[in-house]
Amino acid sequence: MRDFVENDETADVLCDEQLTIIQKKRGYRFSIDAILLASFVRVRKHERLLDIGSGCGIIPIYMAKKGYMNDMTGIELQKTLFDTAQKNRVINHCEDHVRFINADITDVLEDMKKDPFQVIVANPPYTKRHSGRICPEESRLLARYEEKLDIESLTTAVSKLLSKKGRFYTIYPARRLAELVTAAQAKKLTLKKLRVVYPRQAEEANLILAEFLKEGGPGVAIEKPLYVYNGSALSDEVKKYYSFED
Repeated sequence: MRDFVENDETADVLCDEQLTIIQKKRGYRFSIDAILLASFVRVRKHERLLDIGSGCGIIPIYMAKKGYMNDMTGIELQKTLFDTAQKNRVINHCEDHVRFINADITDVLEDMKKDPFQVIVANPPYTKRHSGRICPEESRLLARYEEKLDIESLTTAVSKLLSKKGRFYTIYPARRLAELVTAAQAKKLTLKKLRVVYPRQAEEANLILAEFLKEGGPGVAIEKPLYVYNGSALSDEVKKYYSFED
């Protein structure tokens, strides 16, 4: 392990010490949102998965450690994050079915759409370009703000890369739900499942988890609310996300 972790990196041990994730000390670091999304995704046997904006590789690697043996690909624009994802792939022993590509998704659409995916997942930037406080650190800027990937570009890419009746999973700010649904519908992605995420009971929702179906029919399943915290501790449900026991 010491050979993989540089002086400017940390190695975070999660999920009953079964998952180790290397990250840079400075710059973008994954949050609990990625774990919530990975736990929401469902992949059937033999389905291929694409993670757009994979960062340090947390989502496909987490899913691999949970027991998914599917062919999973993560695409990441930032070279530093891509290099970290490659390390995480090795130290978590999932090289045989998890791989990463260092590219801008908009640059490789034509090539990648020749072999569509059945499942696409994305934890995209939450904040519109030129709104809010701008982060001076580039890695965080690109991960948090729509500088390189806005919702229109994301849904366009998803629609082109999904097979017919393929599923798209994402986590997004609750306040932007209407924008997400509108953009998705324009690309023939139909909302089929929605789960609203609350920090705590009695607090307003801040996130949504959504499943879209390419060329799907009408009808949406609204799942029970997800509460992330119970007081200052993780809720019982979210605690289970950090355990790989059945």
